Amino acid sequence: MLSEIIKNIYATIDNRSLWKKSLATIAEYCNGSNESGAALVPLDPDCVQWRYGSSKNEESDLLYYSQWSGKSPLRSYKPQSMPGDFCYIDDSFLTDKELDHSPFYQEYLKDFGVRRLQNCLFENFRGKKFLLSIQNPIDAPADTLSTSKKKLITLIPHIIQAINIGDNFYYNKNTKDCFQCLIDNMPYAIAIFDKQNNILFANHKMIDMEQYGIFIINNRIKNKYEDSKIKIEKLLNSTEKDTYVTFSTKSQKKFIAKIGFFNNIKKNNQDISLLFPKFLIIHDCHINKNTEKILKNFFLSPAQSKISCMIANGLPVKEIAKTLNITEGTARQTIKEAFTRLDINSQVKLASFIKDIDCLP
Repeated sequence: MLSEIIKNIYATIDNRSLWKKSLATIAEYCNGSNESGAALVPLDPDCVQWRYGSSKNEESDLLYYSQWSGKSPLRSYKPQSMPGDFCYIDDSFLTDKELDHSPFYQEYLKDFGVRRLQNCLFENFRGKKFLLSIQNPIDAPADTLSTSKKKLITLIPHIIQAINIGDNFYYNKNTKDCFQCLIDNMPYAIAIFDKQNNILFANHKMIDMEQYGIFIINNRIKNKYEDSKIKIEKLLNSTEKDTYVTFSTKSQKKFIAKIGFFNNIKKNNQDISLLFPKFLIIHDCHINKNTEKILKNFFLSPAQSKISCMIANGLPVKEIAKTLNITEGTARQTIKEAFTRLDINSQVKLASFIKDIDCLP
């Protein structure tokens, strides 16, 4: 069994998606039970594409990754510098009573039957930190932890090697060459997908969407809240160009998500759209001042620009007139003039045009 597990670990080098299956076999090997779990947790945000968990339950993945950042008791044991190739940490310093009263463990005990955690912290060749975590089932025998530790430490050198080689493999792929510099500097969250809606690349702003309940796990977009989940899934399955949706988070913050497609883009005689068919953009619903400035400089008068941005922000004409201390008729006339200049015939199209400008750097 050990040789097969090691073989599965190295199979992830050129196929990251195999980590999910590999982690499941690692957990079963270490704990002697298929009721246990394992997770690979990159601690540096630009390695989020290595984030995988063995659980078939998406809620389990979301729980682990959202809670680890702020609630795990093991965080305080994370060393600032690595003492060697890797550092082993477990929660044996916590009593059963402390586990039962820890908010972090209560969630796992209640929903997934996870009793204790053990982790190995290590760095890859670029100095990026990773955590390999094994979760023990609630009814595991008392001697399971020590046995599991020995098995995990046996596997860790192979895991580090596979991630090192795999990271180098992916680091030099066309995704980085074509898009990293461009999309990392864009002012909105963006992710690039393949035809099966697996994420090929995501910029830092997309990773930051975790605070609003949108996660990247197992190279897929996962949503903590139902509103964004339904709308973004529908958007990703759309084949219509320039389709967008609006959604709200738990904090009532509103966002726009828009799908786009790469068409007829060639590099070195290769059709880029075959490798990277689509991309997703998410940005704040509120139109910023820079957008109004662009409108004034290139398209509309100052009054037309201001009112058009207010329309795009969802304000009704009556409220716009009251805010600007003008009559409702004047506001409507200004909107009609903006329609004429932009060759647009509806407020919906006006809002869409302005949101496209708002996506520009």
